[in-house]
Amino acid sequence: MFFRKNYRGNSFTGRSLNDLTLTFCITHKNRESYLKKTLLQNLNDNQANPNVDFVLVDFQDDLEIVDWVSSEFKSFLGSGKLKAFHSNDLPEWHSPKAKNCAHALAEGDILVNLDCDNYTGKNGGDFIIKHFSEATNEILFWQYSKKKLDGSYGRIALTKNTFYELGGYDESFLPMGFQDGDLIKRAERFGTQIIKNQDPLYNMAIKHEKFIPHNMTWKRMNEHNQRISKKNIKEGLLVANSGDFGVIAKNVKRID
Repeated sequence: MFFRKNYRGNSFTGRSLNDLTLTFCITHKNRESYLKKTLLQNLNDNQANPNVDFVLVDFQDDLEIVDWVSSEFKSFLGSGKLKAFHSNDLPEWHSPKAKNCAHALAEGDILVNLDCDNYTGKNGGDFIIKHFSEATNEILFWQYSKKKLDGSYGRIALTKNTFYELGGYDESFLPMGFQDGDLIKRAERFGTQIIKNQDPLYNMAIKHEKFIPHNMTWKRMNEHNQRISKKNIKEGLLVANSGDFGVIAKNVKRID
């Protein structure tokens, strides 16, 4: 059992704004139409800051995205602005496992979940870094627009230290539903301040239908995961996966 509810000072106190690094963490499987609209735009929009980079993990069964990234993003791959990987370890989509894999491969001081249908906005990385640098204590920066089903709900930024302390997203959950809400609630009970930001310049997403699972509706999965989350938090179980998350990151193949 792990339970803590106390003030947590900003781990970046005393560090220069120009010294902080940030990684946008992107996962992908069978959503190439969205990724092909957002990836180049997001890279270009954050080109000015060398301390902002992107990790992309492609879980698609074929190599369409691997070939596309290798062909079209040579300069970004060569500079390290984009670190791209392919994995065969997710035959069926599982959001917590996929997101944990990308976060485990990220190196930034700040880790941002960026769904492949989301846009960062112009200098979106700088926008987030500024908020973390100015915070007086440890924060979770949540860029949800509050527009239902617009695709921005999962735009969550945490320090790498806090994400690791929380054990990432809960991989015991069913493939979709409430993984983001659970992470936010565990972080809050952990003593992390939740900062909500709805600036439309930095939380745009491509609106589309939700992922449809094979064996259960999204609604039922969401309700199931929410019940697990509520029980765990009530019992003070704030660290997911016994602290060992993103195991599939050990078997990815780097795209270059």
